[in-house]
Amino acid sequence: MKPELKHFFDGMGAYLAKPGTASLEQLYARHPGWDAPARRVSIYGDFVRGHVRGAVEKLYPLLRRAVGPEAWTSLVEGYTLTRPARHHEVNRLGESFPAFIADSLVSHGLPPHAAELARFEWTDFAVFSSQSPSPARVEALTPNPTLAVLEHTFRLCAHVRSRGEGGAPERGEELALLWRHPVDLVTYYQEATPPTLLVLKMAVEGLSASDVTAATGMPEADVLDAVARLSRDGLVLTPGG
Repeated sequence: MKPELKHFFDGMGAYLAKPGTASLEQLYARHPGWDAPARRVSIYGDFVRGHVRGAVEKLYPLLRRAVGPEAWTSLVEGYTLTRPARHHEVNRLGESFPAFIADSLVSHGLPPHAAELARFEWTDFAVFSSQSPSPARVEALTPNPTLAVLEHTFRLCAHVRSRGEGGAPERGEELALLWRHPVDLVTYYQEATPPTLLVLKMAVEGLSASDVTAATGMPEADVLDAVARLSRDGLVLTPGG
């Protein structure tokens, strides 16, 4: 990029982060002779800020409820100042919001689970929109290629499933699994359980049900039942499934 264009876009980015009469005047002062109508530039600035606000409100509804309207407004304003409106895809304007929330926990007096909840909500969307294709056929038990794993210090799977109706989530270590169902094409999620992790281990290491039974003593029928259940949920893919 030419130096003069970089200077222009840096100045425009500073204006878009915080539009207003003063910043608009500063923008024009930095670019003498620029004759774009000020009213049009102002409307554009409002559009960009609206896109950022709309993206985070859409992506983080549970977080918005958890922090309350006053803190939410302050967070969105603060996040906009970080100039997130750089990606051509609108939803990606909210990608950095979980990191911003993590940095804002103390300064904004946020609930302790806010950062983990933001990360969960972004992962929900990222899994849903993942470009990882699900193969039409597999030759062996295979993990879903969209699988994402999150470690929590709160029981967020139950909290998200209840849409936050029960108040703050319970504290407790949790390993959350999120994946896109290969047929339904929506994000599924659950707390990892020993049978779930066992089936995933089978898929990753190429173990058979009889291998698992020999190593653990778990009845082979129970192993096969767990594989069938998780195959229906789309967490693992099976030959002919």
